[in-house]
Amino acid sequence: MKEVDNMGENHKPKRINLSYIIHELKHLLHLESGFLFTVKQLFIRPGKLVRTFISEDRSKATKPIIFLIFSATLFTIIFHYFHIKYEFFSLNQEIGGIDEFLEKKTISDWINNHIGYTSLFIGFFIALWVRLFFRKHRYNIYEITVLLCYSIGQGLLITSLFALFAVASKINAIASIGIFAGYLYIFWSIGQFFGEKKTANYAKSLMCCVLGAVSFRLVLILLAYTFYYIKMK
Repeated sequence: MKEVDNMGENHKPKRINLSYIIHELKHLLHLESGFLFTVKQLFIRPGKLVRTFISEDRSKATKPIIFLIFSATLFTIIFHYFHIKYEFFSLNQEIGGIDEFLEKKTISDWINNHIGYTSLFIGFFIALWVRLFFRKHRYNIYEITVLLCYSIGQGLLITSLFALFAVASKINAIASIGIFAGYLYIFWSIGQFFGEKKTANYAKSLMCCVLGAVSFRLVLILLAYTFYYIKMK
């Protein structure tokens, strides 16, 4: 009977403390090797990393959605903690006579406070355009979404790094440069995914990013018109 009791004590879970929380976070993000490996490869050869993840080996890299969510969370923490002003996406133009129904400030505030969700939404629209412009490569929409998760996630990390430099040097302009660098990285990595040496791929990638952002905005405007006609009735 004592032996059974001892076995039960040996299998009893360890107490939850700070060490346990840190271990679980590392395990979730695969920080021991996967996350750092993913960031490094996305810096030097993003196309190869994503192609490998899609077609060959998915054990080394951090999972795409987790990577994007973690990057977006880190981005939000840095920009909010250091009170860095930015607009990830904004609705600041007048739209006909329905501005009162659009609630632009509320929408803009929600978008800029939920970068992870916004990145997924915009990434989805970009993925649709990528699927159209690069249809000869025969990647489906889900595989292209994987590409966008990595590209946008890394873009947010690059922007966050510039933001930290801006805080350290007390030069706010560096943060603005970082936002531009993040956008630049996204369309560069998409172009590299479809062929590193083809200049046309980078031009098409830039068009997909612009059209994706425009599509996201048009959907918001369409929702505004929908609410307008519902209220008019």
